[in-house]
Amino acid sequence: MIRFSEASIEALIDPKGYDCACGHHHQMAMDYIKIGSGAIAAIPEGLAAMGAKRPFIVCDVNTKRAAWDKVKAALDQAGIAYTFFCFPMKEVEPDEHAMGSMLLAFDPACDCVLGIGSGVINDCCKVLAHAVGCKQMIVGTAPSMDGYASSSSSMVINGCKVSLINACPAAIICDIDIIKDAPMRLLHAGLGDMLAKYIGLCEWRIVELINGEYRCENVAALMRASVDKIVKNAPGLRRRDPAAVQATVEGLVLSGIAMSFAGISRPASGVEHYFSHVWDMRALEFGTQADLHGIQCAMGTMKAVELYEVIKTVTP
Repeated sequence: MIRFSEASIEALIDPKGYDCACGHHHQMAMDYIKIGSGAIAAIPEGLAAMGAKRPFIVCDVNTKRAAWDKVKAALDQAGIAYTFFCFPMKEVEPDEHAMGSMLLAFDPACDCVLGIGSGVINDCCKVLAHAVGCKQMIVGTAPSMDGYASSSSSMVINGCKVSLINACPAAIICDIDIIKDAPMRLLHAGLGDMLAKYIGLCEWRIVELINGEYRCENVAALMRASVDKIVKNAPGLRRRDPAAVQATVEGLVLSGIAMSFAGISRPASGVEHYFSHVWDMRALEFGTQADLHGIQCAMGTMKAVELYEVIKTVTP
């Protein structure tokens, strides 16, 4: 049996999947993944692996500035036609307005959705691709969250933060040359989102022991190895060291794979994510500014650790 913690990302997305000692068959519905320096040049190859010929491209003002010129060059060089849509605002809320804008702009001649961005853009593109019945590619621009390879989207519906199950992207392109230059706050957010995995993994073990819930040690080991690698390389993020940035990106992508393998979010999230979602909803309710998801998860992790210190003193 393959040990997920020792396998490459490319091996983990083998379409045949893997039978596991936990009794489950783990499989990832993904056609292509490329992480590394110069990965943007692999967009045509990724589209071919998806069976797509004309992408509907989605970005916002910030991600257009970060990556569109390189994406456009790769598409033009390969002679790939596309339809382009850019949100006119700097900050996009993943709500009904954003989805309506995308649907109104969608070109039926396109056979896939290509998002350029990270959290909000990726989430919106997942929902759009699911709604129009086509595959999605995401070109990452920041190591800010763990949803690149997940099958859910964090959306705002009627002012309430919800998670919608749709499908994970069919292809992921993360060019470290672009991502390492993301705002430092976004690099911090990615680290914060990964540190939260310690709480999620702990809770996953607890619910197995107390409630008898399903748990896979092979998937848990994959997540632990990813977090440990990121923590080891964390000091390099301050210097935008490519190796540290790549370790963070790979860990964030592996989080989505772990959730897909397990069929639940427990390998990558616990109570600290609930803290973050509550803070998001309070911001929506009172019209205040929420922080980045990964930053909030880091703060939630600190609060969860404080809570565990109290729990350790309690005898059930």
